[in-house]
Amino acid sequence: MNKILSFVVNEKNEFLLLKGSPNDPQFKKSLWYVVTGGCEDIDKNFIDTVRREVLEETNLEVIDSVYLNWIFNYNSLGIECVERVYFSRVNSTKITLNEESIEYKWCDLNEFINMIDWFGKKEVLTKVLKEALLNNKYFKEQQIDVF
Repeated sequence: MNKILSFVVNEKNEFLLLKGSPNDPQFKKSLWYVVTGGCEDIDKNFIDTVRREVLEETNLEVIDSVYLNWIFNYNSLGIECVERVYFSRVNSTKITLNEESIEYKWCDLNEFINMIDWFGKKEVLTKVLKEALLNNKYFKEQQIDVF
């Protein structure tokens, strides 16, 4: 299944964290995470998926979204997933959550890194996000992480 993951940043360069429902079918507990979702037939491309998922999960409109040359391959509930990672800018901090999340928080990069439940190396995540804030890509060529 093709999926996206997007780090969402507002005009103050604050990162959005979402707290998932404790009824999450995979993890069975609440986790701090970012916008993720599967591609649908209505999406023309991955950027369309990012825009749709950000809107569905937060009611925020994406101004700009950039693919970070990063892919996660993993199995979720018996389904093989290929998740492309994006960095998306929004110009509002007014959030309306859907049923997937129970709470949200805007935070600076350090707080974001400390709070997010991340399955990869947080040192790499920090480098990727610092570069993204400067409109640069940490990975010059496609990086694939397998979980």
